[in-house]
Amino acid sequence: MGTEGRLQARTKKLHAMKKFLSAVATAALSLFAQAQNTDAPMATLQHGDQTRVWMGVDAFIKAYEAAADSADVITLSSGNFRVPNEISKSFRLYGAGCEDDPATGTKATVLNSSLQFIPADITNEDGETVKAGRKVNGLHLEGVQVQSIYFNNNQLTPVENLTIAKCKITDRINFYHDSKNMTIRQSIIAYGIDNCNTHWGHYNLLITNSHIWSLPYSYSESSIHVDHCIVRTISGRVLCTNSILYNPLRSGSTSKNNIFVGTASIGNGVQDSNNNWTGIANAGVYAAEGEDGTYAEDKTFELKYPKKYVGTDGTEIGLYGGNYPWNKIPCTPRIMESNIDTKTSADGKLKVSIKVEAQTKD
Repeated sequence: MGTEGRLQARTKKLHAMKKFLSAVATAALSLFAQAQNTDAPMATLQHGDQTRVWMGVDAFIKAYEAAADSADVITLSSGNFRVPNEISKSFRLYGAGCEDDPATGTKATVLNSSLQFIPADITNEDGETVKAGRKVNGLHLEGVQVQSIYFNNNQLTPVENLTIAKCKITDRINFYHDSKNMTIRQSIIAYGIDNCNTHWGHYNLLITNSHIWSLPYSYSESSIHVDHCIVRTISGRVLCTNSILYNPLRSGSTSKNNIFVGTASIGNGVQDSNNNWTGIANAGVYAAEGEDGTYAEDKTFELKYPKKYVGTDGTEIGLYGGNYPWNKIPCTPRIMESNIDTKTSADGKLKVSIKVEAQTKD
């Protein structure tokens, strides 16, 4: 993208932030009769030019219930939120961040239980029930911490066009059945990804600039592309590029420009195996002393020799190369602080203070 394009993109994001700030401040005034104490969890719902606001631990549930099955945007502040029992609408969800941010003092947005996505039955114009008639398509999750994400019973209506960005999944993602055109980027998956291969009907999954403990065994050929990641264990067939790996790949996989830490083999039957580095010790990979590839919030995973370990795209191998260099801050206006007085002033005014910050880079 040229200078003019970057300026246009930045201007567009700044205009979006101003519009978002104005809409949230206006909607917050509607809380006059139910204003609660400061620093309560807060959710906003943007539907076109309309914005609504909810406070409290059930704010996400209320925003979801009010959302249409469209490109509505739900934005969550820092804090802990209860989640809907099941989610069958396609929307965009943004939190304040998947981990606490010491630099700004912003706390994470934490969802208190797992997210369960499932297609919903609908009633058509003739009054007939259409099984799984509403599918999850175009879903975007960013800047939240959640235990697990499950996509259930999607045989009739596959999950399509999914993006999970800058999230922390403290357990796993389980796709179960059909899914197509999915992207996971700049995220932490503490356990791994289950049931994601063409045996279950999964196609075109890109995992990029992410830290993952494990990828699953695949029964047949795979269309999983792992790029600029750190992965502890890979049990299935994958296309793996520009990543830091801790075990050999399975036969049928493709390996290009990967660092294999502590193992002298890239795996038997691996295709296109040129330009890989094998048998590298942890001390020769990471710049910070003591880093060993396991995830912790205070680890940077920066390369010790970024000019030596260069990927297929000409950028450094690992989390900081590629199209989405490692960055956990959501690239949308995020609610960092909200204060709404519980009482009006002598002239009948309610003091509302909302602090919003926008990240301008992906």
